[in-house]
Amino acid sequence: MSMGNSFDFNGAETQSSAFALIPANTLVKVRLSIRPGGAGPEGWLTQSKSSEAMYLNTEAVILDGPYARRRLFTRIGIKGRSANERGEDVYANRGRSLIRGILESARAVRSEDTSETARTARTIRTLGDLNGLEFVAKVGIDRDRKNPEDDGRNVIAAAITAEHADYMRLMGGMPATVVGAPAAASAAPSGPTPTWAGNQPGAATPAATAPFWAR
Repeated sequence: MSMGNSFDFNGAETQSSAFALIPANTLVKVRLSIRPGGAGPEGWLTQSKSSEAMYLNTEAVILDGPYARRRLFTRIGIKGRSANERGEDVYANRGRSLIRGILESARAVRSEDTSETARTARTIRTLGDLNGLEFVAKVGIDRDRKNPEDDGRNVIAAAITAEHADYMRLMGGMPATVVGAPAAASAAPSGPTPTWAGNQPGAATPAATAPFWAR
């Protein structure tokens, strides 16, 4: 506030809220974007500086609610630095699981649905297809285990899928027919073939109304 030749900021809010972490397990609707690192076939991946690991460097902006416009910066693993004793790439498996959840949440797919339509919904042609997806995320807190004084940072801990009790409220609505809804788990959705299903095996037959994720 201007006061003559000076500006008085005593009435401004403190910065404490800007640095306070969002509580773990908070559910929020977000929009995802990838920050390309130049690695991988199309340059979407980021190469670790200390190992052979590669990941998607993502930023998700919270769209509404008390934390609107806050951002979650999350690394989604695509290739780990090594395999465990069973030959499994745990880092990559965890990343694949999160991507599956993001696709299910963005496209209103129930996690237990195994129909051909649901399987197609979990398929993308390029990692760039994740750009711009809106879904419900569960907030987590990631801390540097080597630094006991690290306060941590907010990340996406998981994606919340259509069977969750709060999914419809947080997404702001549901399509007329949800992929994998219990009443029609084996039936094809009533909407047209969504953009992600075009030219895919088993794509649904076009019909009248597009579900919200296909608009």
